Amino acid sequence: MKSILDPTFHYVPSVETDLKKTFSRIRREMEKAKAQKQAIEQAMSAAGATRVIMLNRAKESATQR
Repeated sequence: MKSILDPTFHYVPSVETDLKKTFSRIRREMEKAKAQKQAIEQAMSAAGATRVIMLNRAKESATQR
């Protein structure tokens, strides 16, 4: 989100705002982000990437009691 202090910010009065265009743009941006996320997930699964989490911490605190 742009700040008012950002030099590229352009104020548009609410009377001139086209909500249909705004929501269409937001939907396009959301679909693009979703497609990018799916592409990344597919690439990770194709590469056989796995996530491993070490759970040693609980074991250490149990032995200290």
